[in-house]
Amino acid sequence: MKNSKRTDYWFKRRRYGYGWIPVSWQGWLVVLAFVVFVLLGALSIKDVPENTFTKEVAFYLLFVFIATTALVKISYLKGPKPKWRWGKKSGDNPEEDF
Repeated sequence: MKNSKRTDYWFKRRRYGYGWIPVSWQGWLVVLAFVVFVLLGALSIKDVPENTFTKEVAFYLLFVFIATTALVKISYLKGPKPKWRWGKKSGDNPEEDF
């Protein structure tokens, strides 16, 4: 099945800018899990002196990078190919574009 013929997208292309927006409960669950993981990771950093870069901070930043990469990969796999959009156009596909 070609990606352009799918109708079971978890994400659709944003109307403005580049990227996706969740449109199914699965997509919203992925975004919610991302937010929870990043916030829980932030809560795990304790007693870091101001304006210092410690091992804890480095591990947290690596964790955020990996979580963001996973979110983008899932969005790419479960959504249409991203492209730059600026507003609604007559040629938009309602199956792919929000």
